[in-house]
Amino acid sequence: MTDDRPVTLRWVTQAAELRQAQELRIRVFCDEQGVPRELEVDDQDAVARHGIAVAPDGRVVGTIRLIVRGTTVKVGRVAVDAAYRGRGIASALLDRAVEYAQDVRAEELRLAAQLSAASLYERAGYRRTSEPFDEPGTDIPHVWMAREVVPRRPRRAARR
Repeated sequence: MTDDRPVTLRWVTQAAELRQAQELRIRVFCDEQGVPRELEVDDQDAVARHGIAVAPDGRVVGTIRLIVRGTTVKVGRVAVDAAYRGRGIASALLDRAVEYAQDVRAEELRLAAQLSAASLYERAGYRRTSEPFDEPGTDIPHVWMAREVVPRRPRRAARR
């Protein structure tokens, strides 16, 4: 049974939180979808910024991984626990990705979306930039997608 109280979004700050995020990714991508475990957790986890959605009981129920490459932020490993899907968690994590990209002054967000999830990313402002392809090591069709990062507008001083 899931808790109907809202989840909390935050950045990973502790090794235990990263381990929970990785365990969630293994459940979603490896156990549910058949992605080989050796492809799921890689050396990029050490250099990435990880966002998580935390349930009221403290469990990580959503995650996203962001890697800065020049003026691009690569979005990946977006996963939500099966019991928490359909509650807007992935969309909220994608909103956090935009904020992060603005903070690091990136010009673009890029991701390889599973074809079955492409509409989620389209609703979040991404556009398809490739034909479908199979992600290496899996039989899951993917498509490259991108979203321009619009810089935040500077705040104006209040008029007196």
